[in-house]
Parts: sequence; C-alpha cells; structure tokens
Amino acid sequence: MLAECRCRLLRAFGHASTRCAPSRARRLLGLGGLSIAALAAGPRLSPDPQLISSPENETVRRLRHLAQRREPGFVLLEGPRVLAEAEAAGLEFDLVAVREGEEFTARSGRHVILSRGVFRAVSQTVTPRGVIAIAKVDEPDARSVLAAARRRGWPLVVLDGVQDPGNVGAICRTAAAAGAPALAVLEGSADPYGAKAVRASAGNVFRLAVARATWKDLAGLDGYGAAASGGEPLAEAPVEKAGMIVLGSEAHGLSRSDLKLVTVHLSEGVESLNVAAAAALILFEVKRRLAA
Repeated sequence: MLAECRCRLLRAFGHASTRCAPSRARRLLGLGGLSIAALAAGPRLSPDPQLISSPENETVRRLRHLAQRREPGFVLLEGPRVLAEAEAAGLEFDLVAVREGEEFTARSGRHVILSRGVFRAVSQTVTPRGVIAIAKVDEPDARSVLAAARRRGWPLVVLDGVQDPGNVGAICRTAAAAGAPALAVLEGSADPYGAKAVRASAGNVFRLAVARATWKDLAGLDGYGAAASGGEPLAEAPVEKAGMIVLGSEAHGLSRSDLKLVTVHLSEGVESLNVAAAAALILFEVKRRLAA
C-alpha cells in the first residue's frame, strides 16, 4: 500500500515513466492500479482551484509563516516524494498548493494554484519541485513513544541537543530505515517536524512516533550515549538491549554524565563522525542483532 501511494503521487506529478504495479487483491477485483477509495471518492482535485498571484494573500502568508515557525499539530511539506510519504503514513492534508502549469492530485481540504513567482517566494528549496502542502500531524506524548519502542523491542532513540535540522532529519530517515519505531527529542534539539528536517528525512519522519521529552520522562531507562571516544566499542556493547540510545550535539556532547558510553572506533587520525553517520552505524547494528 505504501509503495502504491508513493507511485500514484509520483506519476500524478509528471513521472510518466513510473509504472505502478497493482496489488494482488486489486488485480483479482479487476481494479488495476486504482484504489477502491479513489474510485469511491471520484476526482480528488476541485474543478476550479483558486489561482493565487499575490504574495500578500492570506494562504501565502501562512505558508511563509510555517516555513519559519511551525504551528502545533501542523507540518509543512514540499516536493512530491515527501507528500507521498506523508500520504502513505496516513497524514491528512489541510492544503495542497501547486505551482501554476503543473498538476498534482491528493486528497485535501483545499487545493490552490500558486503563480510561478509566488511559488518561488514560498518554496524553501533551491530547485522547487512544484508542490507544497500543509498537513495535520499527530504529536504523541513521551509516554506513548516509550510504549511504542517497548512494543517493538527496540531501544528508544533520543536526540540530546542535536541542533542542526539537517542532522535531525537524516537521523529520522536512518531510524526509519533501520526499523526503529520511536524517537524522543530533548530540549535544545531541532524540531523533527520542522520544514528543513522533514525534507532531510525525505518524509520518513512520519514512519516514526515522535515526541518532545525531558530527562524526567525517561527516568528509569538504562541507555547508551554515543561518544566520540572513551566508550565501550560498538562491537562489544549490548546496545540492542538498552532502553535508549542517546545521540548528542557534536559541539557539546551529551548533557548527562551518568550514561554508559558507546564508541565507534575510527581509523587513526580521524577525530569523530558526524552525529547522523554515527547514528546510522549504531542503529543498523541494533537492527542486525535484533534480526539475529
């Protein structure tokens, strides 16, 4: 289902060479690549979406605002792949804005067309991909993400002062790829649902349960903190049995001194890894051991 959602959205956005294989159930029903929901709902775009050409339009102002400061319960999305991931994860679109001259279909409360100049002004990327959306996002509490990690038998991934949204998004993408179910974000970390972090995650942040948390929320969890040096070697540390894996700021390290440490040993002369690279090595080692 996730693959079909992504494929349908990419084809709708002009990737004509993309071939979408219908599921076995749909082939048996004779529905080809269309979903039952799509057949029941009929056309997904309004017959005459509004064309917006003024940068002072209220919708344009909201898009600009969300790019700088997120509204609770909402997230700004840009690009067909990110929207495809969001739809596949079940997010509801509040608004879909398409660049003039292009087409995009997605179930939304409202569709608008932005003139090319206005679209360029609201886009946050160097090479805009032609579609921007506002989606509603569920924001669970710390207790919920702890429960999600325990149900799957995974350590909770914790971000401790990781300030760069690019790194936060990359860690979310890696965590989702490794199979981690949940992420807790401590004070001082960039918002995983911020526009830049969402783009850096390629929309994979929506595959995770994500919550803001404090150390008090995580009391009682044993865990490993990633450290550039001085920790137990990753090959020997039982990280897969930990209650949490804490990834700290590259500039300031971990904010707690009582955590057990795990270190990825590097070639001589290399001082440290980027936090997202270290996360990838640790989380995929957890994945390998849990699979074994």
